[in-house]
Amino acid sequence: MQRIEVGLEWFLNPDHLPFITGLEKGWFRELGLDVHLLEPKDHYDGLAAVARGDLAFACNEPLHMIDEARSGLRALGCFFATDGGVMLTPAGEKALSEGKTIRIASPVAGEVTDDLAKLIIGRWCESKGIAFTPAQVHIESAGFEHLKNIEAGFDGAWLCFANFEGVEAQQLGVAVTFISSAQVGLPNFSALELFTGEATLRESPEMVAAFSSVVSRGAAWCREHPEDAAQLWYSYSGEQPSKLTDAIIADTCQRLVAPLVRDGKRWLAMWRAFDRMGLSQVDEAGYQALYS
Repeated sequence: MQRIEVGLEWFLNPDHLPFITGLEKGWFRELGLDVHLLEPKDHYDGLAAVARGDLAFACNEPLHMIDEARSGLRALGCFFATDGGVMLTPAGEKALSEGKTIRIASPVAGEVTDDLAKLIIGRWCESKGIAFTPAQVHIESAGFEHLKNIEAGFDGAWLCFANFEGVEAQQLGVAVTFISSAQVGLPNFSALELFTGEATLRESPEMVAAFSSVVSRGAAWCREHPEDAAQLWYSYSGEQPSKLTDAIIADTCQRLVAPLVRDGKRWLAMWRAFDRMGLSQVDEAGYQALYS
């Protein structure tokens, strides 16, 4: 049995059901793969470890293929796609309309991702006739729990997913405005891409293909059996069943993507758009290398 470690992009959640399904149903073990899912301390940990060759696989948003050049990283395909962007509280909206500053919580804070959040908020303000300057938005690294951050006093959150925080806010009655990238005319980047390292792909192509096949199978099964997928989630995670999690899983399963296809065209429009705006740290050769 070959031990395989997979770096997640944040805490274990239903977006990872394709992996969990493969584990709970024994599909990975049938192929000789002893798979372990690792939660990160930092959003980028998995990508960095895969690029170094320390982990076999990682998953993360496609945005992070271009916000920093990560030599040695290889993309294997998308297994989940949702709507994503910024959530604003009523207090945050009011502050913007009055020309005041707002605090936005984010799993990461950095030049490119910060600029993108400010662009989304700026375009939303423009659509509402609100005068805006990027200096009004202060983005702070505050971990992954967006709703808790909002309840703790932040004016909004960035890198939010409609199937998770969107459903969570609705179910819990938290008043927020969800501003997706699509609403403001930007390409979608709220998804999860599976990654491996250049050396892993070169030296172990059969293992990579076997792992990828189970992810595809798991995504397809969850789309067809969302209620059964919920039971697998509760079994694996140990979480007690709840109406909130049931709603998140039901929304998530319909957004899973199968089969897993290694397609460099999928995120090319995203790269081109952000490159034109000066928000990509990866040139076209660097983007194409991700799929080489």
